Amino acid sequence: MKMKMLMLGFVSGLMIACGGPGPEDVQAPAEELGTTQGALCEGWDSGARKCSFQCYSYSTWWTTSATVSYGQCQEYANGQCGRTAYGACWSK
Repeated sequence: MKMKMLMLGFVSGLMIACGGPGPEDVQAPAEELGTTQGALCEGWDSGARKCSFQCYSYSTWWTTSATVSYGQCQEYANGQCGRTAYGACWSK
């Protein structure tokens, strides 16, 4: 069993190094993101005006102090992450 896990890790690392998709490139379903982000993401309609984002499923959430226009949070997050952000939302 340990050898199988070792080989799986090695093959996954090799695929990522050769340009294959990594585990962080898989987007979580919207329902899962909504549940996870519930405490952080209040939404624009609730008065939230700070763009919060997470670049990878396992990374830290960041909240910007920069002014981000309505509808531009995802684009801003993508620019900061240098890739499509794992999650982006409006928080207070």
